[in-house]
Amino acid sequence: MRPSVGPKITIVVLSYNRPDLLRHALVSIAAQTEPNCEVIVVDNASPCSAKVRDVVSGFPEVCLIANAENLGFTGGMNRGIRAAAGTYIYLTEDDIELDANCVAALIAYLDQHEEAVLAGPVMWNRGTGTVRCAGGSFRLGTIYQMQVTGVGQSHIAEASPYRTMYLPGAAIAARTDVLRRLGGFRSDFFMYGEDVELCARTLERGGSVVIVPGARVYHHEPQNVPDSFRVRFHKQKNLVALYLLHAPMRVLPGFLARYVVMDGIRRFARDWSSLPAWTLGVSVALIRAPQFLAERVRRTCAT
Repeated sequence: MRPSVGPKITIVVLSYNRPDLLRHALVSIAAQTEPNCEVIVVDNASPCSAKVRDVVSGFPEVCLIANAENLGFTGGMNRGIRAAAGTYIYLTEDDIELDANCVAALIAYLDQHEEAVLAGPVMWNRGTGTVRCAGGSFRLGTIYQMQVTGVGQSHIAEASPYRTMYLPGAAIAARTDVLRRLGGFRSDFFMYGEDVELCARTLERGGSVVIVPGARVYHHEPQNVPDSFRVRFHKQKNLVALYLLHAPMRVLPGFLARYVVMDGIRRFARDWSSLPAWTLGVSVALIRAPQFLAERVRRTCAT
């Protein structure tokens, strides 16, 4: 009796409160030219979780993991990563539709390039037809610099795959075992900056991050909603944590002087509305500074 063969790829779809968009995402996944796919929807608990369950029930081949609480982007994606049975894995979200050849193009590239650790498609804005993200770069200097490639362009000049520093967390393909060895996303980031941190960790270990222009996804443009307390908290916490984990030690004093001391004084003097979330975010990251710095030492010793 021949042993059963698992799926070649697991597609993990993170869902939160957008059942109508999830339906479109699953239709696009069902149309993929790569036939050997396992599809897992990970639903973070929301007021629309019952509707999400109803949508998934219309796709009998799709497995639903319903979280009892909102685990954030990182916790939800990590649940999907742990559950994946595929040799490869592709991470996406409920507000993103995949071009029919997207998964096949990414897996074909990873099949042929052992050195590639993370591979991603070009992300297009579904409504305007312009580029949302074609990779990017970041610099952890005294001033944090982040540049996303191709924003607003109507075409991509590069036809061949190219190396980059950054992929958005909701558009990443990898070998499942490699992503697990990397540790997936840091669950303590919850949301915001988790993709930069994963890419930084990948690059530090000598892995490559690649954009495959032949793979395309289409992102429904989000509505402009003011940042909530939770969002501001995680943004500030994760920026400080990112630096403590990955920035060159020589830049940390300048970074902390600018983004903690000077920024704190400015907010106290001019922007009290943002001060509570900012203060809590900075405090949580600094309290954990010894843990983050100890992780740096362990990573250095391991390499």
